[in-house]
Amino acid sequence: MQKNKRLLCGVFSLLLALLVMGCPTPITDDEDDPAKAALPTITVQPTSVDYVSGDTIAPLSVSATVSGGGTLTYQWYDTASYVNSGGTAISGATSASYPPPSKAEAFYYVEVISTGQADGSPVVLTVTSSPARIRVLESAPTPPAAALTVDTANKHQYVRGFGGMANVWTSPDMTVRDIETMYNPVTGLGLNILRICLYPYTDDIINNIEIPDRDNSDYYDLVKRVNRYKGYVLASPWTPPAEWKNTGSRNGGSHLLPARYPDYANHLKAFSQRMYDNGAPIYAVSIQNEPNFVATYDGCEWSSEQQRTFFKDYGDFTSGVKGFGGGKEIPSVLKMTGEVANTVSWNNAAMNDPGASQNIDLVGYHIYGSLEARYPAALDNATKPKETWMTEHNINTPGNYPIDSTWGQVWRLIDEVHHVIAVNDSSAFVWWYAKRFYSFIGDGEEGTVEGQPLWRGWAMSHYAKYASDTTRVDLSASGITGFSGGAVGGNTVIGSAYVTEDGNSIRLVIYNKGSSPVGDIQINLPGDFTAKSLSAIITNGDKKAGNALAVLSLDGKSGIITLPESAIMSVNFTK
Repeated sequence: MQKNKRLLCGVFSLLLALLVMGCPTPITDDEDDPAKAALPTITVQPTSVDYVSGDTIAPLSVSATVSGGGTLTYQWYDTASYVNSGGTAISGATSASYPPPSKAEAFYYVEVISTGQADGSPVVLTVTSSPARIRVLESAPTPPAAALTVDTANKHQYVRGFGGMANVWTSPDMTVRDIETMYNPVTGLGLNILRICLYPYTDDIINNIEIPDRDNSDYYDLVKRVNRYKGYVLASPWTPPAEWKNTGSRNGGSHLLPARYPDYANHLKAFSQRMYDNGAPIYAVSIQNEPNFVATYDGCEWSSEQQRTFFKDYGDFTSGVKGFGGGKEIPSVLKMTGEVANTVSWNNAAMNDPGASQNIDLVGYHIYGSLEARYPAALDNATKPKETWMTEHNINTPGNYPIDSTWGQVWRLIDEVHHVIAVNDSSAFVWWYAKRFYSFIGDGEEGTVEGQPLWRGWAMSHYAKYASDTTRVDLSASGITGFSGGAVGGNTVIGSAYVTEDGNSIRLVIYNKGSSPVGDIQINLPGDFTAKSLSAIITNGDKKAGNALAVLSLDGKSGIITLPESAIMSVNFTK
């Protein structure tokens, strides 16, 4: 629902970097298939610890996995500062753990090396861990005045994930390499939701007939790559076939003829089946993009009562069509309401009708015009709770587009992400074009580089890598001026906390929009959680995704980080 929306629809490109664990070898064009080259994944990082003189110093350790049958080996290094490069290999330190000697201060990191085969030839790939600092102090340091406390007793919504849109129109063309840059969980930004356009005449698009200057031949390949990385794909229709509408036009200012409801249900089912048959199954399909908005481009209006009738009478349309999401097959593609603009109360007619509600799996909405679009919890069906997904928004600066890719414009996006997740209690945040000068990777316009991650991409990566597939829990603060774990308002320090499905990791995403540093913060863990590992990543105007010093307490019940000005940090405690 924005100007030139039809001209703006597309997404993604290239690869680079990391945001969780060191700096692995970049994937080349010939190596981007994990079946050819198995890159190790570090699951538990070495951890910085402060000891007091006389304490027993525990060995440093790393845990890693590799797919494709590769063999893992290790090499530890010591270095002069908190970095994970340029160190000196430690003779004999070639196992997953290393017992450091007692020193006033020392720094270490480890290379995890995978040796395997690809097409009959040996392949060796290396991932470098985060650095760890080990200090031996004469006396215990004084705890900082600033503190954050995680409370897992009060669990909120399941957080499915974060992503953006790839469309079929005249927006920047998205390629598989763009997907690699954005969705690879190790070397990319780690996004995990892709929204695609469900076009009324799919063959004409995929075969590049209707839009010959736009290459959509990789339509299925984009979905396949997201599925490979255990993501979720949502298909959104802008319009039914024109001949099924009262005006005979694809544009808005029209509606689907009630006599065509069964045809439209079959249309959505056939599309879902087609994706499965082509090896690109989707996770969910909605019935309409912005059904309450009159578009001058492809569009179709629905009243809330029409949606209720459609779901009540024809809403089980994906039954038997297998879907895919989170790395596993699901019995049927999930069904989403119309992705309503501004408020989810438009969905109340369908949600309050048992016959319609039983056929609805997800509730979709957009936040153009209003952030306050929370789906009333009272309307959740106790036997079939609904996740709410915010599936589209865009912020750019008409008249000054070049500033949208600068660091200072990050907070406009991240404030919205926090609000949608921590205030609206939604399960997903999906941006508009993922590939655009105002988005996650550049499109070559307004000073951006084609396929190169942008500041908003690096910032979003914190949520994508640390909050996806988790449950949000309470986070409170003391001694931090301007902190909020809920509504942003005029606050400058914002934070949220999450626990993984297996309960083995507690994660925080914290950001400071202010021009003054917060300094040291102690993070207190719940009484029933004892961490063995702690790591942190920071992004600011100087660092895209760098390791941040995080020190774990000896008892594993807390950790200390340092939050500077104008920065976003992710923190990960692991049992």
